[in-house]
Amino acid sequence: MGSLSGIKVIDFTQFLSASYCSQILGDLGAEVIKVEKQDTGEIYRTYGPKFIKGEATSFLSVNRNKKSLAINIRDPKAQEILKKLAKTADIFLENFRPGTLTKYGLDYESLKKVNPGLIYCSVSGYGQTGPYAMKGGFDLIAQGMSGLMYVTGEKGRPPVKVGYPVLDIGAGMYAAIGILSALQARTKDGLGQYVDVSLFETGVAWGLMAAGNYFADGSIQGRMGSASPQNAPYQAYDVKNGSFVVGTGNDELWIKFCEIFGIAHLTERAEYKDNASRVANQEELTKEIQEALKDYTVKECIDKLDAAGIPGGPINNIKEVLEDPQVIARDLILTMNHKKAGEIRNVACPIKLSGTPASVRRSPPLLGENNGEILKELGYSQEEIKTLEKSGVLGRSE
Repeated sequence: MGSLSGIKVIDFTQFLSASYCSQILGDLGAEVIKVEKQDTGEIYRTYGPKFIKGEATSFLSVNRNKKSLAINIRDPKAQEILKKLAKTADIFLENFRPGTLTKYGLDYESLKKVNPGLIYCSVSGYGQTGPYAMKGGFDLIAQGMSGLMYVTGEKGRPPVKVGYPVLDIGAGMYAAIGILSALQARTKDGLGQYVDVSLFETGVAWGLMAAGNYFADGSIQGRMGSASPQNAPYQAYDVKNGSFVVGTGNDELWIKFCEIFGIAHLTERAEYKDNASRVANQEELTKEIQEALKDYTVKECIDKLDAAGIPGGPINNIKEVLEDPQVIARDLILTMNHKKAGEIRNVACPIKLSGTPASVRRSPPLLGENNGEILKELGYSQEEIKTLEKSGVLGRSE
């Protein structure tokens, strides 16, 4: 039994961020009902460029442990179904532009009247209020506006985005945290509440260290490549067959680092005497370390670091990551049987719980796969379900 066993989630989402949130809840045991357009389903079902036997990898990556309800939200009968469903649910999760669901009577103010205990979570680009509330928002835009892109890239070169959609994923995680907090609060008074999370605010929150420095003296963090504005040496170095990363983190590790690579004389230099000094002079420090390391291989460097207890590692591509022995030992790759795509692999939930571990109970659903099951639980007869299908209120199960 998962830790969220018995919790029902209405997942009225598409794209990555909010769908990632509901997948976390599903992995932890919740029943997740994904509400989709009756004809095409959510956009990730057709989102390329990669497909497995016609099934988009984007959809397969963030929709396990979910049921699918394919429904025409514009039809009043569909709205009635969703309100009945909301009455039986614990969580309602959506990521439309603010106000979109109000016209269907599926906004928080409407649904809390039928279910005062409902926890309603909205994930958006900028939040539900403020001058940007109605702007469209994607991960790339949030990375730019939140300051994340400004500090990402090499000094003297244009800014770049982080290689993964980190603010999509981060906002999904914050949404899950907010929902779980609201669930805990509900145990005290039985009342649900509204959870408001945005990609933009996620990026702003992640800039807490840069903000702290700005609050202190007005300094604005710039691009430093793989180097850090807080620690040195703490970055990537190039060697004769590639690159690796190392973080000294404190003076003890700095001294060890210099000893194992034969540059102990640097520890006696005034400009490198402590971390603050090394950060202030790290361009010159980087040159000196780079010169000392240029004839080593990546493996030789990592072996030395590991033997000395200094954090460091290779810079892996995704193939190397997925084949890494630590990834395998920690069961981070899971296999599922999908009705159309066959055997597929996913990255597993990284949360390790000793008593109620995350689990996979369902592969990503086909469009409308669970229409009948869901409506029967709401009291609809088989004849009524067929009528709703014929009239276009429900999509036909694949």
